[in-house]
Amino acid sequence: MKEVVYVNEEQLFLTREEAEYSRFVSLLTSRAAAGTDIGNKANVLMSRLDAELSKPDECQISMTAEDKNILSVVFMVYELFRRCKYDVLADHFNVQTRLLSKEGIADEAAKIDRFLADREVDTDELKKKIRYRKKIPVRKLYISDLHFYHDSLNHRMDMRGFSGYEEMNDHMVKQWNDHVTKKDEVYILGDFAISRGRAANEILSRLNGRKYLVEGNHDKFLNDREFDRSLFQWIKPYAEIMDSKRRVILSHYPIFCYKGQYRTTPEGDPLTYMLYGHVHDTHDEKLVNEFIRITRSTVVTSRNKPEGHPIPCNMINCFCMFSDYIPVTLDDWIRIDAGRRAKLNRQSN
Repeated sequence: MKEVVYVNEEQLFLTREEAEYSRFVSLLTSRAAAGTDIGNKANVLMSRLDAELSKPDECQISMTAEDKNILSVVFMVYELFRRCKYDVLADHFNVQTRLLSKEGIADEAAKIDRFLADREVDTDELKKKIRYRKKIPVRKLYISDLHFYHDSLNHRMDMRGFSGYEEMNDHMVKQWNDHVTKKDEVYILGDFAISRGRAANEILSRLNGRKYLVEGNHDKFLNDREFDRSLFQWIKPYAEIMDSKRRVILSHYPIFCYKGQYRTTPEGDPLTYMLYGHVHDTHDEKLVNEFIRITRSTVVTSRNKPEGHPIPCNMINCFCMFSDYIPVTLDDWIRIDAGRRAKLNRQSN
């Protein structure tokens, strides 16, 4: 009887051979895409599978639904490497360079094929188990306060340092298009451009992706009759969307007591995030940070948790300079925000 590796709470079971195959695919993906987001995720998955498979007894590993989704993406990236689809890897997964040569990838893939030949692994069945989708999924990306054409931000407030708005515009367009595909959905949290309607049209026509705008206080081009509103999928003052089973509150202005703030999974993982802009990296952002710190350190009780628990406060400033002018996913913003707050805590201690 085959040993079984328990993968997640949804009763998804893998045989030991399937888990070993997943580990090898994750290893190759982590090496080929080292230094990228998907490479890092593949490395984490590989390490977890490797640790469990090293146990002599029956393995049981409990993975989240997100882990399963990552495994599905790892298989997709692995197949793209095998097929030498480097343009897709660069456009969609930000794999600009590969750490293994084309020949090296082929050699490693051949080893995996030999492993499959000696094992009872039905790869089609495995992909069904993890709900593998060959079609590249559309990503939801977020960014705020790009301020195209706003020349004074190069030497005031943001101190962006470009020689003028022309250089700044070109750099931001390149950063955007180097990381966003035509099918990605990009949610802009206000202050897209300080310009007339025709100039905003010109910039929007250069940018990849399906674009959505949450209105900011500087988006005056929206009132210009020459502006083509069809360049955005929608334009709203406030929005709520779902992203990987998480509700995302979208507002140009930070909302301190946002809808769904207290909602978490039974394990305590957040179910709602509040994404905002407007305050850049100014003293106003310092005040928001202080509010977040105080809120997260405040303990309250509830019917489900009478012993007390800290108030969740998942407010994230999607200021474009925090992500190097690149629209990124919610998970990326969570990591960026966590790293920024850890640095702020070290500086205050």
